[in-house]
Order: sequence, then C-alpha cells, then structure tokens
Amino acid sequence: MKVGIREYQSSDRAHIIKLMEDFQDYLVDIDYMKRMRRMPEYGVGYVSRLLRKISNNDGLIYLAEHEGHIIGLIAVMVETQSTSDLLECVPSKAGRILELFVQARYRGQNIGKLLMEKGEEYLKQQGCDVLRIEVFEPNGKAHNFYKKLGYQDRIIDMIKKL
Repeated sequence: MKVGIREYQSSDRAHIIKLMEDFQDYLVDIDYMKRMRRMPEYGVGYVSRLLRKISNNDGLIYLAEHEGHIIGLIAVMVETQSTSDLLECVPSKAGRILELFVQARYRGQNIGKLLMEKGEEYLKQQGCDVLRIEVFEPNGKAHNFYKKLGYQDRIIDMIKKL
C-alpha cells in the first residue's frame, strides 16, 4: 500500500476534526473506568486548541494519505523548560508528541511508524534531545508500540474512584 506523508494545510481542518473525533471515540470505548466521553463540540474545540498549541510552540502536524484520503496524523511541538523546571531537571530541549492516530482499518501497516519517524525527524531538527509522549493506560497496543520504538515509561499517573 502506498502512503504519503505531508504537512497539514488549513484546508485539512475538517479531516483532522474527524480523525480526532474518531480517536476520542476509540479512547471512550477502551476506558474501563468509563470516565471519558465525547460531546458533540469536542472535535472543533479540541482541534482549535491543538492548532493554537502547535502554532505557539514550534510544532506541526503531518498527515498520512492513501489514495487521496487522510488516514492518520501526528502532531508534535517543542516544549520550553521554565525557570522552576530547571531547579529540578537537567537543562534539556524536549519535543512532545501530542497526538498520533491512524484509522483502525489501516493499523498494523507501519503507518504509525512512518508518522513517528517524520515527527521525530522534525523535532530532532528543532534541536530536541528528548521526546515525550503520553499514552492512555488502557491503550496497551499503543504502549507496546512506543516501547518498540525505544520509548520508556517515565511518569505514571494513577487514579482512584471515590
């Protein structure tokens, strides 16, 4: 299967909204605690915030295309260490992978890996020396995928229902 990777253009906004809605629906489905949801306004609001974050932090979005259809994306940005961060952390320039999503029927075909490589390449060009990605704990497939790419667990956020 021939897949092209290209940068986001403003004309892609509606497609990205749909992808992020599909991603949120997937996360809602695997959430065994049933704490997540997707309200009708989710896609438009989330993508607006994502684009603003990317614009303000030297980021970008790459899209995966197959036969003219957008089938996946990666959104990345450069994080800035604050003065208080430097009191407890080694000086660093960290890249952040904000989103990685491939439509279900295209998973397992190395599209996620192609997107990750493109995002990592961009962040490396920006001078980043470490990359961070957050993964939802019930998403074991994604966690294993990132481990295969060399990512290590660093911070674990826990929750308890009261």
